Amino acid sequence: MILATVSSQPGFHTDVRAALEGRIRVETTWDLDYGDAARLRGVSSEQKCIVILDFSEPQAMAVARAVDGRPQIATIAVGGGGSRDQLLELMQAGIRDVLPHFTYRDILHATNRAAASLACAGELLADLYTFVPAKPGCGASTLATQATAVAARMANEPTLLLDFDIRLGLTSFLLKAEGNHTIVDALLQADQLDRDVWSGLVSQLGNLHLLGSGPVDFSRPFLGERLSELLEFAIRQYTVVAVDLPGSMEDYECEVLMRATKIFLVCTPDIGALHLARRKAIWFHDLRLSDKVSLVLNCAERRGALSVDEIERIIQLPVRYLVPASANEIAKAVQKGAVIEGSSPLAKEIARIAGDMVTTRPSVKKLNPVRRFVDYFSVSAARGS
Repeated sequence: MILATVSSQPGFHTDVRAALEGRIRVETTWDLDYGDAARLRGVSSEQKCIVILDFSEPQAMAVARAVDGRPQIATIAVGGGGSRDQLLELMQAGIRDVLPHFTYRDILHATNRAAASLACAGELLADLYTFVPAKPGCGASTLATQATAVAARMANEPTLLLDFDIRLGLTSFLLKAEGNHTIVDALLQADQLDRDVWSGLVSQLGNLHLLGSGPVDFSRPFLGERLSELLEFAIRQYTVVAVDLPGSMEDYECEVLMRATKIFLVCTPDIGALHLARRKAIWFHDLRLSDKVSLVLNCAERRGALSVDEIERIIQLPVRYLVPASANEIAKAVQKGAVIEGSSPLAKEIARIAGDMVTTRPSVKKLNPVRRFVDYFSVSAARGS
C-alpha cells in the first residue's frame, strides 16, 4: 500500500503522518508537491494507493481528475467541499471522501475507509437502484418497496432495500416489517459491520432483506459518512441493492446517486410535481447522470389533463414507466403488508420495473449475508472439533 500526500505545504505532510503513525500499515510513503503529482500516474494496476489531497489550493482539482477512474487509487480531499458546487465537482472527479476540515480523527477514519475500499477492489459489487420522488407524496417509497420485493422473488436470491429517508421513511410500515432495529441502529454500527452484526439488523421477508426507518428523535443528527460506510458494506454483500431516497438532495444523496446503476425518478401528473421533477432533471444533468435516469409517471390516468408527450416536454426526460392509479389496490396491500403481484395493470407495471432491476446481472450468486441458525451451529461444531 502506498500512502501519498499532495500539498505545497510541508506542514500538511507532517500532520498527516502524525495522524496516521502507528495506526495504518503502509509500505511506502510519498510526500508530493503539486508539480510532483504526475508520479501518481505511475502507480501500476497491481499496486494500491491512498492519495490524501490538500484542497486548500486550486491545483488540487487537476490532480484529482488525473487519477479519476483508476480503481487502484482512492483519493481523499482535505479542505474541500466548502460549497455545494465544489462538492459536486469533487464527486464528478471520482472523490467519495471529502473532509472540509483537517482533524486527526477524520483523517484516520477516512484513510481506514479508503483502505477497506481498496481491499475489496475487484469484487463483484451490487447493482444499485435508487428511487427518488419529484416531491413528497409521489409514491416513490411505495414503488421502491413493491418493486424491490418483486425483484427479490424474480432473482430468487437475497435482495436488499435500504430506507435512506432517515426521518420519515415508510418502507417498514408498508410491509408490516417494523422490528426492533432500524437504519439508525445500523448507522451507529456502520464502522463495525460484519455478517453477525448484519444478521441482527435486517428484517427478512423471504428473499427481501429490509433495513427500514423507524421512529427517531428529529433533533438527533446522523453522520453522512456513516451512510457511505453502510452502503459500501451492503453493495459487497448483495447482487441487487435498492435505496429509497427522500429526494431532498442532501449531500449524502448525491453520493448514492453518483454510484447508482439506475435512478427511478418518480413523478405524478400534477403541476407541482412536474415542476419539481423538471428541477431535479436539471440537477441530474448538472451531475452528468441524465443517462441513468428513468422517469416513472405514477398515478397516471388514461385521460389526464396533460398527455405523456406534454409531460415529457415539461420535464425534458422520456417517460419510461406508466404506473396506473389504483388507490384501492395499494390500500389493501398496505393493510395486509402484502406484495402487489398478479395480472392487474398496477401489478404488471411494478413487475416491469422489478424485471429491469434483475435482468442485467450475470448469473453469479453471492453467499447469503444473513447468517442462519444452522450457520452458527456449524461454526460452533467446527470450533469444538
